[in-house]
Amino acid sequence: MLTRRQALVAGLTLLPTTGLWRRALAAPMPQYAHGQVRLPSGRRIGYAEYGDPSGPLVFYFHGTPGSRIEAGLIADEATAAGIRLVALERPGIGLSDYQSGRRILNWPADVASAAEALGYGGTSFGIVGLSGGAPYALACVRCMPERLTHVAVVSGHTPLCPAGAPSGSQDKLIAWVGRRPRLATAAFRVASNQLRKHPKFVLHKVSESWAESDRQLILCNPAYYSALNQTLLEATRCGPEGIVTDVTLLGNDWGYRFGDLPPASVSFWQGGCDPIAPAAMGHYFQRNVAGSELTIDPRAGHLTVLKWHAAAILGRFATK
Repeated sequence: MLTRRQALVAGLTLLPTTGLWRRALAAPMPQYAHGQVRLPSGRRIGYAEYGDPSGPLVFYFHGTPGSRIEAGLIADEATAAGIRLVALERPGIGLSDYQSGRRILNWPADVASAAEALGYGGTSFGIVGLSGGAPYALACVRCMPERLTHVAVVSGHTPLCPAGAPSGSQDKLIAWVGRRPRLATAAFRVASNQLRKHPKFVLHKVSESWAESDRQLILCNPAYYSALNQTLLEATRCGPEGIVTDVTLLGNDWGYRFGDLPPASVSFWQGGCDPIAPAAMGHYFQRNVAGSELTIDPRAGHLTVLKWHAAAILGRFATK
């Protein structure tokens, strides 16, 4: 049985697993448009927009945990590429209503409804999925390949279930959340309260598991503490239940097999210094997703691979 202190440490350790950050710049953070779209069921999905509102649509799927604010990390690159980057929040996170009993394969229908609500009904769009957003990006390949211009999975985390799947530094904690959801809920609630009361302590704690390149990108900028704090708080805005569900789904069977994915344009981008989703995960994806491409930056970590390669990643959508 884990103690309260051990549960707190588990919650804190999981917080940085998926790139919960905005732009690492000394200048003030940019304003962004955000809101909610209402689905046919009445449930609401939160979103934020970055980049060029007249450009081709690219959906951003945040990490686990994450929020719509996370995509602000590549706002400048989206503008430069002429991309309309819309970050969607999964159920129970940020501005999105909780959805009891949801599955990963429920997500493509939500994405299609969001596209229609934003004025893209029946038209194509692209997807960028960061880390824990990988299963949702590939679920869209599984369910609606005809709608997709390109799918870029960045720092993608592989499933825990299949034999031969590589491991990352947070795999044991991800599995623990799935086994002990009630204790995990308490851990995330304590971690969120600690973040509100002692943000410097929490940010120091979570940075211990980062790659050095990610640590330098984030911790060398005093203004970034405020942005990171805001993002983490937003991820738990609806309470910890949404995060616990998201982590549990990441660690369980995703509901589809890579060999069943139809032909689509898919690229994987992985950091060679990333302990959370190491380069071996990129190789695993590339071997199992037919026709996919793989780029590994040996210098990059979990977040820096997205930031350093944002222009090339978003350029894939600008040329479609």
